Amino acid sequence: MIGGCVFRNSENSVLDRLNTALEKKYSWMQCCENGIIFYDIPFADDHSAVYSSDNLIILTQDLLVGDVGFGDYARLDIKDFAAMFRQKKTAALHDIVSDYRMIIIEKTDEDTELYLVSNRAGNGRIYYYQNESGLLFSSDFRFLLKIIPFDVNDLGIYAILKYGAIPEPLTINTNVKAVPAAHYFHMMMGRNSGHTHVYFQFEFPCDEPQNRLSDLDETLQPAKQELRKSAKFLRQFDPAVLISGGIDSSLYASYMNECEGHQLHGLNCTFGENDPEFEYARMLAEKIGAQFYVGKMEMENALSLLHDTVTLTGHPFSDFSSLPIVFILKYMKEHVKDAHMLIEGNGADDCFGFPALTTRSKMQTKQRFPRLGKDAIALLFRNSTSWKWLSNEGYLARVLALADSHEINLLNNFLVLSPINFLHLNTDKTWDTELTDIMDGVYNNCTKEHDTLSFEAKTTVRQLLHINSRRWAAKAFSVGESLGIRVIYPFIWRDVLTLQGSIPWEVKTNNGIVKWPLKRLLEDFMPAEFIYRKKSGFVPPFVRWLTFKDFNSSVREILLQSNGAVTNIVPAKIITELLDDALAGRDLRHSILNFLWGALFTEMWIQRHTST
Repeated sequence: MIGGCVFRNSENSVLDRLNTALEKKYSWMQCCENGIIFYDIPFADDHSAVYSSDNLIILTQDLLVGDVGFGDYARLDIKDFAAMFRQKKTAALHDIVSDYRMIIIEKTDEDTELYLVSNRAGNGRIYYYQNESGLLFSSDFRFLLKIIPFDVNDLGIYAILKYGAIPEPLTINTNVKAVPAAHYFHMMMGRNSGHTHVYFQFEFPCDEPQNRLSDLDETLQPAKQELRKSAKFLRQFDPAVLISGGIDSSLYASYMNECEGHQLHGLNCTFGENDPEFEYARMLAEKIGAQFYVGKMEMENALSLLHDTVTLTGHPFSDFSSLPIVFILKYMKEHVKDAHMLIEGNGADDCFGFPALTTRSKMQTKQRFPRLGKDAIALLFRNSTSWKWLSNEGYLARVLALADSHEINLLNNFLVLSPINFLHLNTDKTWDTELTDIMDGVYNNCTKEHDTLSFEAKTTVRQLLHINSRRWAAKAFSVGESLGIRVIYPFIWRDVLTLQGSIPWEVKTNNGIVKWPLKRLLEDFMPAEFIYRKKSGFVPPFVRWLTFKDFNSSVREILLQSNGAVTNIVPAKIITELLDDALAGRDLRHSILNFLWGALFTEMWIQRHTST
C-alpha cells in the first residue's frame, strides 16, 4: 500500500485516526510542512520504490518497465523515472510500459503539486478523501475506511448489481473518490484544489480503410513480437503462470517457455473430476514442461473461501469467478514457495476479439424497443418464472431479454449484468442518468476523436475499461497484493493496448471466430483440436453450492439481516424467491446468478468493513 496526506490544520481529527491506523506496520516520511507519505512492503522479493529529493518525491510499489530498444524491455529504476519526470512532467507517464500506480509530490516556485496516478487499464486505483483542510490518499481503499467514516453509497450498490462494478470517481463510500483508470488527479496543495486528467488515450487507426492489410499473418506479427518481448522480460522473475486450458494463458505460457530460465510453474484450479477444461490445461503444461500445480476446490471449504474472498479483495464488485481466483492464489502462496509473481491472461479477449464486437444489430434492436413496451413486459412477467429460469422457450426468452433493461447509451447495453427491470428495485429515477454520464465521461476521455470512432472501437474501450479493468482484473489484483504475490497482466501493457488498435475488426472476429489473432498464433504450438474446440461454459462452484442447505442458509442469513445495506435497494421477497429456486435446483439464468453473487459479495464486503 502507498499513500499520504496533506492537511493545513495539523490538529485535524483525520490525522489522529491516521496515526492510529499506521501503527508499526507502515513506514512513513515527512513530505511537506503538514504532509506525510506512508507505505508498506507487500512483496517479499521486492521493496517499495521511494525516491526523495529536496523538491521531488515519487512513491510506487508496482513493477515499472521501460522500453530500452533493440526489441527488449528493462526494469525502470525510479531514479531514472524521476529524471524523466523533471524533464517531461506528466508526459513521462506514457514512457512506462507496464501497468502501475504512483504518487508524485513536486515542490515548485508557485506551490507544491500532487499527482495521484491510477493504473492504465488494470484494476489498481488511487483513492482519496478531501475536505476543506486537505487530502488523504491511498492505493488501498480498505486502509482509508479505517480513518474515514463509512457512509454507504446506495448508487454504488446499484452500479454493482447492474453493471458489476462502480464507475470512478464513485466508490462504495460517499466520502471517498477513486482516480479512474488511465487518469491522474492533480492538486495544487496551497489552493487545496484538484482536477482529474487523462494520461493514456486509445487510438484505432484500423477504422481507416487505407490502414488495413490484406495479409492476415502479416497483421499479427506486431502482436507476436510484443508478447514475446514481454514474455522474455518477465521470464527472469521465475513467475508462476495461471494455466486454465484457454487460449490466452496457453499462448503466453508457450512464449515464456521459448525463453531461457528455470522450469515454469503452472497453476490450475479444478472443480472436480469432470471439469472439462482440466484435460486441456494438463495438455499444455506437459507441452511446455511446466511444473504443474493443481488445486481442487472442495465443498467443505465453501464458506471459509467465501469469507477469504471478501477479506482479501480491495473493493466490492461482481464476478463469481472471484472464488476460484482467490483459491488458487492462496494455493500458490502455500505450495509454490519459489514464485512471488503470477502471470494472468486477462485483457487478451478485450484486445484481440470478444463477442460484443459482433452484437451491434442486437443492441440496436434492444435500444429501439420502446421503453414503455419494456416496462409493460416486465410488469406482465414479474411474477412468472420465465425471466428467472432457463427454458426451451426460445421466442419468449428473446422477448424477455429485450425488456430486462434500458440503457440511455446503446453502447452500454452489453455491460448490463442483471435483469434490472424484473427485480422490483427501490431506486431513484436519476440514477441511470447519473451512472451513464459518469461512465461515458471516462470512456470519452480515454479516446482521441471519440465522436468519429466506429461502434467496434467504442465498444472495445468499454470492454477494456469496464469489464477488464473494473471486474476481471479485480479478481486477482488486490488479492495478490494482500497475499504478497505480484499479479501481472501483460496483455494490457502499453504497447499491446496501442497495437491492438491497428488490427482490423474483421481479423479480431475472423469468420465469426472471436479472438482469432491469438488462436492463429497458438497454431505454432498446439493442434487445431485444442485451439478451435467449443469452449466449455464456466460453471462456478457458487451455483452448485447454493443447492446445499447449509450454504444456502448462510447466504440467506447474510443477505436478509436486519441492518443490511443491499436490502435498502433489493426487496427481501426477491432475494428469498431466488434463493428458494437455487436450493430447489432450478436452472437459474446466468444473469440471476450474477445478481445473487453481486448482492452477496457487496453485502459481506460492506459488513466486513463497517465492523472494523
